[in-house]
This record gives sequence, C-alpha cells and structure tokens, in this order.
Amino acid sequence: MNKTSNKTSKPCARQAGGKGVTARRSPQRLSATPAVVAAAVVGVATVMAAAVTGIFGMVHPTPATNTSPVSTPPPATNLPSSLIPRDSTEFVKDITFPDNSPVKPGQRFIKKWEIKNIGKVRWVGRDLIPDGFATGTCAYPSRVLVPTTDPGHSVVISVPVTAPSTPQLCMVTWKMVSPAGVLYFPGYGGIWFEVKVISGIL
Repeated sequence: MNKTSNKTSKPCARQAGGKGVTARRSPQRLSATPAVVAAAVVGVATVMAAAVTGIFGMVHPTPATNTSPVSTPPPATNLPSSLIPRDSTEFVKDITFPDNSPVKPGQRFIKKWEIKNIGKVRWVGRDLIPDGFATGTCAYPSRVLVPTTDPGHSVVISVPVTAPSTPQLCMVTWKMVSPAGVLYFPGYGGIWFEVKVISGIL
C-alpha cells in the first residue's frame, strides 16, 4: 500500500490557501471566467503532482485488484533440515511402479526407489517407516532397511506391497528414521508409492 506523507500535502495546501486569500481580496478574481478557474485548478493539481514526484521519484497509481486465480507456489528447493549437521538426502527416481501405476486387486509387487546421500554423513543402521500422508488399504511392512550408503553414493530401497482386494487408490509416504524412530530429515516430505488398484486388467 502506497502512503502519502503529510509533509507532502502541507506545502501544497499552504500554496493553495495563499491563492485563496488573494482571491477574497480581489473582486475581479471572484468573477473570473470558468476557463480561468479550470486553468487554476489544473495548475494546482500540477503543483501537487510535482511535489509528490520530487519526493518519491514517481507518482504511484492505485493498484488494480487482481481477480485472477492465484496459482500454487512451486515447492521449495532448499535442502531439507537434518537431525545431524551436514547430513542430506535427495530423491533420484522411481525404479518400479511410478506414480499412478495400475495393479490388480490382491497383486503383490515390490516398490523400489533410488535416493542419494548428498551430505557428508555415512548412512548406517537406518530404516524407512510409513510417516505422513497415506490412503487406501495396501499391506506393507512397518519398517524397511536402508542399506549402508557413503556420501555421494546412491542406494536402492525396496518395499514389498500387497494390493487390496477392491479397486481404490493406494498411496503411502515413507521417511528415514533412526533405530529409535527419530526422523533424520524433519523438513523432508519423504518418498512414496502410489498405485491404482483396477479390476479386469491383465
């Protein structure tokens, strides 16, 4: 919101007031033609605009109201906050069953991701657990092992999943934890699998 300073308006008011006093003392100015009055008004407006321009550099018009829908901002690209300094992770790709893959009711499959240790800490004795958004009734273990991974190296993590017996969307988010269940990357959204259980597919 642009705010106009009182210091800007007061000099203009004094100038306009000075002209008003002169007008009261001169009957001729009171009987001025409409064209002269209009010219005087334009002159005062010009002086006021010049005063504002001199102080702020430009005259800012009132911004129009934006009625167009606001798009969702893109996700942050900063590295996730970590439990251990200089520890960090990065999702590389889905190896099997990318998002929205179709599966049959009751189908057993292995979901695999590739992630990378992009920090300076060696990963030892870590696990993935379901934590965060989930929907559907797929069956899966409560914890899967993250193989030992040195900094700068990638690792493949596998989760065995059994699809439910009825058509539905099945999605589960996984995050890396310590043996005690403490999140290593509290600011990280995690990785997930997402499949559509569809009857009648081959």
